[in-house]
Amino acid sequence: MTDTPDNVAALATDKGVLKNRARLTLIGIMGPETNLRALFLLPSGRTLSAGRDDKTPMGRLVGVDGTSVTLQRGDKTTRLHLPG
Repeated sequence: MTDTPDNVAALATDKGVLKNRARLTLIGIMGPETNLRALFLLPSGRTLSAGRDDKTPMGRLVGVDGTSVTLQRGDKTTRLHLPG
C-alpha cells in the first residue's frame, strides 16, 4: 500500500518525462501546510529541496502551495507547477 496518488505514480513511471530539462523543474512539494518545501530537479540531474525564502538557481522561493511554487529574481516573478 502506498500514499502516492495514482496520477503522481503514473507520471513518475513515464519514460522520458523529466529528461533533457534545460532549467529548474519542480518535481514535488512536501511537508506540513505551515512549512511546505519544494523538491526541484536541477539541469545537472541533482535534486534540491528548498523552503520559503531559500535561494534556488532561478531566484528566491517566495511562495509554496500544494501544487506550485513562486520564485523571484529581481523584479521578475516565475511560477512553476507540478507536472500533471
